Amino acid sequence: MNFPLRPTPIFLEGVVAVRISEQMAKEFGLRDNQVVRGILEDRSGLLKLILNNRELDWAGGKRFKAGDNINFRVESSVYGRSLKAISATAAPAVSVSPMSSPDALSSRILSLLYRPDQGSALTQLLVPGGRETLFALMATADRGQSLFTNTMGRVSPDVVKNALINSGLFGEYFLAAGTSTRPDMKQLLRLLLRSVPVQSVLAGEINRAVDEIEGRQLETLQAQQTREVSYSFVLPFADSNPVEIQFERGAYTPEEGEADWVINIHTRSDSLGELWLKTTLKSGSNMKSSSRLEMILWAERASVADLARAASSELEYELESFGLVLTKLTILNASRPILDAGLSGPGQVVDVST
Repeated sequence: MNFPLRPTPIFLEGVVAVRISEQMAKEFGLRDNQVVRGILEDRSGLLKLILNNRELDWAGGKRFKAGDNINFRVESSVYGRSLKAISATAAPAVSVSPMSSPDALSSRILSLLYRPDQGSALTQLLVPGGRETLFALMATADRGQSLFTNTMGRVSPDVVKNALINSGLFGEYFLAAGTSTRPDMKQLLRLLLRSVPVQSVLAGEINRAVDEIEGRQLETLQAQQTREVSYSFVLPFADSNPVEIQFERGAYTPEEGEADWVINIHTRSDSLGELWLKTTLKSGSNMKSSSRLEMILWAERASVADLARAASSELEYELESFGLVLTKLTILNASRPILDAGLSGPGQVVDVST
């Protein structure tokens, strides 16, 4: 899948330092020994260090160039506060990638890149109706039961983290790194295919679910090539329908700084109907501003929307226990609108459906 090689970092412990004022450290929310990252930008022929959307003078020498990312450790001394460079990653050289050449792509990758819009095959496979068949196959293969031990009432950050790790997005990376892991979702599905007749309906469903995971791997890779982040995966439950989750973040720009994190969640259940939740974690120049959340919930059933409004204060309290501040919550009794990405550019269309 042509994963790009990560540039080898240059270690600069104690070689380069940038003085900052106490006021600037306070504005950024910097603490001693905290590690922060800056990027070098060319401003009218001069290199400038961009840190938290602020421009600082740079005198690090000719070894650096525009586009370099540098990690700094915050230190205090009798001379004041300073940022001491500890490592730098050079900007990757521009080269023609096989991903950018359609003639070099295999038919398999092309089919994954241009999959038509459709419902999640993996989600359909993990709903209660189809899950029993998978459980029976897993019992025969004696593998994979650990992926389905979570219950909806016991969701935690670790549960979501493990679901992302076991989603199948990183299987090839773990194998290349020689990391020993349990079978992830894609490995499990491929293992189960051995116990299913090739021409059966279930084999077709499992193959479509594998295609979905590998298509999401390609989406993740494409996002990395533009310095963005995109992870889409499914969180399965033993007692409920699965939940589709997507983490995404745009690329850093000198004009706007760090992009906001966006978390999309979708699920459907007999008791609540179909639900969509979009959460935006605002970026900022300090820890306080980067802990602000905005949420939009779409619920098809009016009774569920009313229930969510009644529980909004409890949600706000729970988020505060994680150090998060809910600044805006919008609850809509409607389906989430779908807008063609090609029509979302400036001046194209205004979405007034919500």
